[in-house]
Amino acid sequence: MTTIDSTLRTRDESRVAVDARTWLSSFSEVLNSKSLAGLSELFVEDSHWRDMGAFTWDLGAVSGFDAIKKLMEASVASLKPVNLELAANRPAPVPVVRSGREVVEAYFSFTTDTGIGSGLVRLVETEFGLKAWVLLTRLESVAGAEKYGRGNRPKGAGFDRTSGLSWHEVRRNRSSYVDYDPEVLVVGGGHHGLFSAVNLQKLGVDVLVVDRLPRVGDNWRTRYASLALHNKTDMCHFPGLPFPDSYPEYLPKDLLADWFEIYVEAMQLNYWNSTELIGGEYDETAGHWRVTLRLSDGSERTMSPRHIVMATGGVGGRPRIPTLPGLDSFRGDIFHTAKFRSGEEHAGKRVLVVGVGTSGHDTARELHLNGAKVAMLQRNPVTVVKLETTELVYPPAYFDGTPLEEADFMSMAGFIHPLLKDASRQIGKVCTERDRELLDALERAGLRIDEPENGFLWKLYERFAGYYFNVGASDLIISGDIRVHQTQDVQSFVPEGVAFADGKIEEFDTVVLATGYLNQRLETETLFGTEIANKVGDIGGFDEVGELRNTYKPTAQSGLWFTSSGLASGRQLSPHMAAMIKGALLGYVPENRNGYIAANGGTHG
Repeated sequence: MTTIDSTLRTRDESRVAVDARTWLSSFSEVLNSKSLAGLSELFVEDSHWRDMGAFTWDLGAVSGFDAIKKLMEASVASLKPVNLELAANRPAPVPVVRSGREVVEAYFSFTTDTGIGSGLVRLVETEFGLKAWVLLTRLESVAGAEKYGRGNRPKGAGFDRTSGLSWHEVRRNRSSYVDYDPEVLVVGGGHHGLFSAVNLQKLGVDVLVVDRLPRVGDNWRTRYASLALHNKTDMCHFPGLPFPDSYPEYLPKDLLADWFEIYVEAMQLNYWNSTELIGGEYDETAGHWRVTLRLSDGSERTMSPRHIVMATGGVGGRPRIPTLPGLDSFRGDIFHTAKFRSGEEHAGKRVLVVGVGTSGHDTARELHLNGAKVAMLQRNPVTVVKLETTELVYPPAYFDGTPLEEADFMSMAGFIHPLLKDASRQIGKVCTERDRELLDALERAGLRIDEPENGFLWKLYERFAGYYFNVGASDLIISGDIRVHQTQDVQSFVPEGVAFADGKIEEFDTVVLATGYLNQRLETETLFGTEIANKVGDIGGFDEVGELRNTYKPTAQSGLWFTSSGLASGRQLSPHMAAMIKGALLGYVPENRNGYIAANGGTHG
């Protein structure tokens, strides 16, 4: 983060690598001792450890030395971690400032009885030498599963050249699943689904992606014309296939949709369009699912995958329809933003957008650009941030030419609850001060502004709602081109529009509900039943160990995984999930270790 991260040159750099290597050697000796004797000499009291599947077969973080020691005692002994050494393919250790603290930052690699891991440690100077303040460990692969990548391609031509079949014929046969089933079924062909499939495929897992839309990328292609990503392109690269340098700073939705199509073909993913998961049940005895898919021709196919990855949406699938007084009496069109495709068909119409989050603002702007007369109805205060200001919350490494994998590691090491909260609070104050002129102007225009104590980034992860990155709608509100009404001023909807408390009636032709989505838990219940939905619980928002709840980690239901959040998060989190699924397929660990970190001393403050 820009205001609290920087590079130092105050420490003798000739000694940095030696000191980091010495710490790793000592750490290795401690991990392989039966009692973990000497661990206290390697960590400061206020240290943090985030493990991404490498030792706990779970995803979470613990804070405080006592919690770290307790978790290591419970998880490390049976794994026999060895070969802890500085990573050969990463930068040498370097003195830097992270989260406002001077540290030596070092990348390392290691192996265990079950897999191959990578890590990042941030060491601080104490009177007794360097000690760990932040430790990140991630499972990259599992024993017996050679992970292909640069310099390690799959052998040969990828098919039997004596069979008489072309490569395309071989691909069609592999992806048709005529007489066998995939090991993993990924439901949803958005970025989370594709990232999950690519990482599983790298580990030799047979995986099929299904999506109910007719064309790869339609989840973006079919949305309104002016939509573009709110994060810079250099943060949003797809794993294994970065965007060309010619692509713009912010990706338009059509260009992104086309890239999805290119990606599926380039990565040779098994992908079924126009295919919908109807439902399924888990066979505990057999250790697999039995699911029903409805295909493009209306027929049904039953499959028995060992695992299901639900990648059906960022935060939810079913639109949230609020209860608004008199709305059922309104004679005009009413629809949710989930069905909003273009502002062209609303040219010249009077439209009320209910909700002032990102969808509400974007929809209102799109409608205005197409000639509609637009008003917004605000129910709750909203956090607004200039688009250029949002860059302050992301590691500068994403924008200064640092290799993407290193930037991702820096980001992952910062996603530890107390550190994230403190950083978000600090940056939030800076963002608010920087955007003060805009915020004051919006309030004068009638928009109620929320300035959250912990910053907008915290609000994003905790609620994934109630914020807007300004790409133009704020300017239209300030100019009066988009008007804002408050719910406390509204008495009721009436057949012709809205009746206000002062007796006035404003007529509208259309009401658009930009009111968000219900939790994915409801989709789980629809597809797999109430028992499984209750067992798993909600998806998203912070859990007891500071991660996104039930996201990219084992759930309480064996063989059921969920994804969530943005492109960068999906890229960061999908590798360890794929490795854990592969490990479960190989029988290394129980397929469900949910709550493992929490049960062994987890706390996030």
